[in-house]
Amino acid sequence: MTMDVSVIVPALDEEKNIAHSLKSIVKQDTIRDYEIIVSDGGSKDRTLEIAERWADKIVHSKKGIANGRNTGALAAKGDVLVFVDSDSRIPKDYIDSVVPVLEDKKISGLSCAFGFDRHSKTLKLIEDICNRYLALKGMEGKGEILGFNNAMRKTMFKKAGGFPDVPQEDHVMARKLWKQGRVVFLTEPKAITSSRRIDERGTLDTVIYYSNLTLASTLPEFNFKGILKHKEYLPVR
Repeated sequence: MTMDVSVIVPALDEEKNIAHSLKSIVKQDTIRDYEIIVSDGGSKDRTLEIAERWADKIVHSKKGIANGRNTGALAAKGDVLVFVDSDSRIPKDYIDSVVPVLEDKKISGLSCAFGFDRHSKTLKLIEDICNRYLALKGMEGKGEILGFNNAMRKTMFKKAGGFPDVPQEDHVMARKLWKQGRVVFLTEPKAITSSRRIDERGTLDTVIYYSNLTLASTLPEFNFKGILKHKEYLPVR
């Protein structure tokens, strides 16, 4: 039987975070039928042991976030695919908020607003600026796909060809979905994601990092060697 929703959680050595992510998915306040798929990229810690407590299905993928999402999608039975990173959490009304929006066939995908799992004046400022900017892009139908929380119909996922295995794969996926329809941004509900990259690299270097990856992935015809500081994905684990 086809399920309404498949929630896909890619993971790699996330024993410190994945339980919080999966618990938030299990606690969805919905009558819709949904499954939880953990797509593991070769964890060496207790990630799989923890995932077995809450996941309906565990699949094994090649290393890489795009591969993890795509492998999970291939195993999904749902008509709607929800992608949640293993260091992120969704509120209990997430599924019931995104599914009705995706019933509009003109919409090819969406992401929801976010907050960080740690609080500070700097992080709050980043949250506010990013959420306002993303909301404006979403109003134009050119919203971004935020890797840590996004949703789309399976038919749109297939038409787009899945997530590309490139730096800033979520931004490139958004551009692919723009060709299929409108990508929108929901200001509510808010997902919670880890601030660990900012904590480790600092605000300025994180901004440089993501802007560099965006240039490298969206303009591959240009040779950025020697110009960009960051040209490849740097794991945070």
